Amino acid sequence: MKYLRRFFLLTPILLAHLALAQDSTGLAGTSYSEASADTDGSHYLFKEWYSGSIKGSDDRVRDGVKIRYDVNKDELEYKADSGMYRVSAGIKEFNLPTGTDLYTFRSGYPSVGDQTEKSFYRLLYDGNTKLLKKYVKPIKVEKASATRQMEPSAKLYILKDGKMNPIELNNRNSFLKLLTDEKNKMQYVIREQQLDFAADDDLIKLLEEYDSYKAGRGGN
Repeated sequence: MKYLRRFFLLTPILLAHLALAQDSTGLAGTSYSEASADTDGSHYLFKEWYSGSIKGSDDRVRDGVKIRYDVNKDELEYKADSGMYRVSAGIKEFNLPTGTDLYTFRSGYPSVGDQTEKSFYRLLYDGNTKLLKKYVKPIKVEKASATRQMEPSAKLYILKDGKMNPIELNNRNSFLKLLTDEKNKMQYVIREQQLDFAADDDLIKLLEEYDSYKAGRGGN
């Protein structure tokens, strides 16, 4: 009888705890506490929480979710129902608007180096060819178009014909060799638009021109 009475006394407390820990997003994240988090923010792309959106493997978009991205563990953290959660799988895309720029991250790309299909990349250009950025360290100074000096540790990739190709802005041959089928056109664009590839946006412009020219020729 004593144990039965104790059970009834504890049941409301347990139910309340479960209600608080419940994740209504359906993302199946792992609950964790602030005490176990990296409080100095050294593992996060931005240590601040931003209200963004998450697209799960079920293709459902969850808007207005507080999120931050752990670049070391390649995991997304989010807040839901007064709880905090971490998730490394089952996420197709998340969007993180900081007020300075919109950061769109996607997974599902071919494996390359130490990265797998579950790895998150920032999508810089989404055409027939794609320009992707892999962050490995936090962003110290934010700018809409980052220069090589601002993010020296970030890795850039061009996805073309189903293959992830590592490239470097300070090595033009690393990306121009991928566009040799339109070599003359690309050289003209570089001269005409005075592209120096000091920042991401110059390469984005070049890839836009490349895809546009290819599309105009029927992809040939």
